Amino acid sequence: MRAHARITLDDTIVYTKVLNKSHLAVCDMSRNFHIYNMHTQYKEHSFTFKQAYVHKDKESIAFSPDGKYIAFSEKEQSVVRIIDIQKQKLHHSFPTGVNRVETLCFDPSSHYLVAGCITGRVFLWNLFSTGQVSRLSSFPEYTPNILAQPKTNYVSAACFSPSGRLVATTGYGGSIVVTNIHTEVSPKRITPSHIRINVLHFINEKVLCAGNLEGSIHLIDVDNAQIIKSLHTGVININGLCLSNSSRYLLVSGGGKRVSLIDLKEHKVIDPEYINLNSRISQLSLSDEDTLIVGCEDGSLNIFQLYPQERLQGLIDIASYKKAYQLIQQHPLLKESPLIQEMEDIWEKHLNEAVHKIETKYGDEAERTLKAFANIPSKQDIIQEFQSLTGYYERFKASVSSQNLALAYSMAEHIPLLKKTALYIEMEDTWNKAFLKAQGFIITGNTHLLFKTLEPYSKITTKLCFIQVLLHQPELFLEFVKLINTHEYDKIFTIAKKYPCLKEIESFQNIVITVNDLHHKCEQHIYASDFELAELELKELSHIPYMKKTHHGLSHLFSLAKRFENFYKEGKLHNVYALIDANPQLNNLNEVQHLEKEWTEKMKHAEQEALLGNTKEIKSILGNLIDLPSRSQKIGMLLRQSYLTQIKLLIIKHQTKAIKHAINNYISIFSYDTELHNLISKIKKDKIVDISLTSEQELRRPRSLWLSITKGLVPDTILEKP
Repeated sequence: MRAHARITLDDTIVYTKVLNKSHLAVCDMSRNFHIYNMHTQYKEHSFTFKQAYVHKDKESIAFSPDGKYIAFSEKEQSVVRIIDIQKQKLHHSFPTGVNRVETLCFDPSSHYLVAGCITGRVFLWNLFSTGQVSRLSSFPEYTPNILAQPKTNYVSAACFSPSGRLVATTGYGGSIVVTNIHTEVSPKRITPSHIRINVLHFINEKVLCAGNLEGSIHLIDVDNAQIIKSLHTGVININGLCLSNSSRYLLVSGGGKRVSLIDLKEHKVIDPEYINLNSRISQLSLSDEDTLIVGCEDGSLNIFQLYPQERLQGLIDIASYKKAYQLIQQHPLLKESPLIQEMEDIWEKHLNEAVHKIETKYGDEAERTLKAFANIPSKQDIIQEFQSLTGYYERFKASVSSQNLALAYSMAEHIPLLKKTALYIEMEDTWNKAFLKAQGFIITGNTHLLFKTLEPYSKITTKLCFIQVLLHQPELFLEFVKLINTHEYDKIFTIAKKYPCLKEIESFQNIVITVNDLHHKCEQHIYASDFELAELELKELSHIPYMKKTHHGLSHLFSLAKRFENFYKEGKLHNVYALIDANPQLNNLNEVQHLEKEWTEKMKHAEQEALLGNTKEIKSILGNLIDLPSRSQKIGMLLRQSYLTQIKLLIIKHQTKAIKHAINNYISIFSYDTELHNLISKIKKDKIVDISLTSEQELRRPRSLWLSITKGLVPDTILEKP
């Protein structure tokens, strides 16, 4: 595939990001930052940050999705800078202490920034506040049995889900942690293997994709923390994953010169060399319009249009079908276009016209009708079959004329194009009328007329099952029809399993449609809290044998939703949140979505107050939810931050005696932790006050233990005894 456009920079491309759908952010190894208009390829902004730490294998720089900010880390200063692009000035600086940042990632709202450090720690910052919001996780994760820690211990990748609620991070050892940044409830921990993961990408809110050093792609069910599918791509050292706009295709790049294409629906690599470049690929990005941007080590930016729907429409408009199918072959993403159905409808129209001309003895014109589809690989088998249709049709016509229906139906099974003829359609219509009439004879008990009506079809293999049921099991057939009318599903499906031909009856097919619709409606009614309707639908589903597993799942969801409603109506919010946090499937309930939206707003407000040291305000925002067990990790982090801010204010005011007292109180609530350790190290380094802690005080304990210690009764200031 040829690139649609090409831009050349002076050095290896280390970062690319599509901003606001129409702009492209780029950075090279020489620390040159650029923003291009994707439609014109015109450079609109250019910066050079000599202190920026750039690395071709680690995303230590990031542009916010809204295109307003640049974040980059400084290797020597252990700090992350946020630059306002429009104002061209510093927006924020986040010091990281001894934790040099090597991975940066903005959330979709451009409100939060996740930072992964060389020490394995993951931090969350609020872009519009002055400090750290939370420490999300650490890598690698150890068990008490493991004493020796590896020298290399860094965060290798991070990404947010489309909603921005979830963030996935991965470390050197191959483990992945998925965290809800607003609740920090039971982070999901998955270890597909112990091979380093280089890149993460959410397919949707429930499925995460991970690409590792050895070229394997793991599709992960986030809710269940389980591997759905693992694929080996053949791309060694995967460094890029991009999801198509339809969410069906995944583009993968590694340390080589090619991009592979994976079909997520079929779970297979459909083209290992979908795109080939002249230089090794270092970056991969995709726009909402499926425009692929490939950055290379030679400094080139190669732009590919993977979804040229306008070109396809143009070819259809001028009836250039061969070129249209060739375009689809070259661009598999087009298979998701609605134009595909339009093309197939055009093909069917031409084929039906050609068959009609065979019937009316205009064979030469028939072949000309299909000429526009000549040499199209996907149509060749049918066209070759069509070329011999004239001879077969005459024999078929003679068989029907002589009432040799067995031969006629047999020919139609072997030559499917015969089924498109008016003669075959008429023959089937005659059978349907005969079958309907036979059913009437069963009801009236006219057995001799039943035999006479069905006798012409007695040697037709495809009709034999129907005839056997009507002739030898008439009572069973009548019962089957009655059961369909009364919707007695368990008995209907039992009979249909024994006599598969009955599944072809239109009334049965309508039952299948009804059952599937019943499943969908039941689920929707549960999520909308219409429990009376949902209960009736569950009762009907319970009688359908092949829906047992589905019924069990819906029954469980129904039970959870009812419990949620009862707790919610009674105002038992602790029970409500405990139920939500233990059962992610409740997230689709309207009331749950409303609650979570309110919670997110509370957290954003509380984060602001925490960074200002306003513990009292945090308590006011949370109210009686401050002692919520399932979310104690997040709440505890807010309180820690507020108290640490208060201690920093004491340092600024040189209240040395109060500092010692505050630190002792902090330890009594939260025990010793990394945040306090870093603060005490700075106090000692700056010789502000001498801090001496006992070995008992320096003992680290679980971060959620604060709730058991305080029962949620925390003081407004760190100088007050808890």
